Amino acid sequence: MGLISLFPVSSLPGWWKCDVVVLRGGGRDPRGNPLPVEEIPVSDCLIGPRATSEGEQFMVTSTDMAIYRDPDPEFSFRSSDRIRIPEGQRMAGEWAVDGRPLEYPLGVHVPIRSV
Repeated sequence: MGLISLFPVSSLPGWWKCDVVVLRGGGRDPRGNPLPVEEIPVSDCLIGPRATSEGEQFMVTSTDMAIYRDPDPEFSFRSSDRIRIPEGQRMAGEWAVDGRPLEYPLGVHVPIRSV
């Protein structure tokens, strides 16, 4: 959890946020036929670095990022989701949720890594 988790994302400037597409599902059925991927648009996300700390040292890893978002009772990220950040946005490309998405009273923290 980073400092940003202490503030609702909605309190931050609009130009800091972007819309993403959550890619859910896919894979193959028991007969080997491809299953459809559901594309879920999710708005007002903040993409930022995910940091780790050990003792007195603070380290930011370049390929590990996080999505921060206000809580939404209608939608929850899943650990099996993939995330598409559209071209023209910072950190554009496809990402995978890396671990368990965390939900707090003020927001959601979703660790992601590049694929």
